[in-house]
Amino acid sequence: MKKILILLSVNLFFTPIANGQNFFFIGEKSYPCTETFSLQSNSDVSYINDLKVLFAKDGKKGLCIVSTKTASTVRISEKLIIYLDDGTVISCIDRGISDNVDDIASSAYQLTSEELGKMKNSNINTVRYVVKCADCFESPMEGNYSASNKGSSRTDFPALITAFFSE
Repeated sequence: MKKILILLSVNLFFTPIANGQNFFFIGEKSYPCTETFSLQSNSDVSYINDLKVLFAKDGKKGLCIVSTKTASTVRISEKLIIYLDDGTVISCIDRGISDNVDDIASSAYQLTSEELGKMKNSNINTVRYVVKCADCFESPMEGNYSASNKGSSRTDFPALITAFFSE
């Protein structure tokens, strides 16, 4: 009986630690992060896929990381705009934290504590992003796209952000 209690105690102690060890890798850096959630693409173009979103920590800074399946030469770049359900608009500046590995373009955008506070109080409705081809003269994939938090896959981002950034 004593062995069972010890094993149960050890298991309960390590389970939260093991569940919280998600990392996002971009370039030569890694960031502790949430799990990944999908926003449904609003584009009717077949080569524009759903947008994947996760939140990460870079020291005390918050990051919103977006990614999507694309061609190897394409990047998500320029401004990222997050529209919240309460009408708030958050504009994130491109700081050049991007990568494309296995035809998945990923970009990280820094969030201020004020922006995180807004996102703790209102859910993400839509994210607008820009796809650019750095090595192309012209690419049909380039353009402005959006993806929304809708349907059966709707995510409660305020709860997620509150829990993750209070750790």
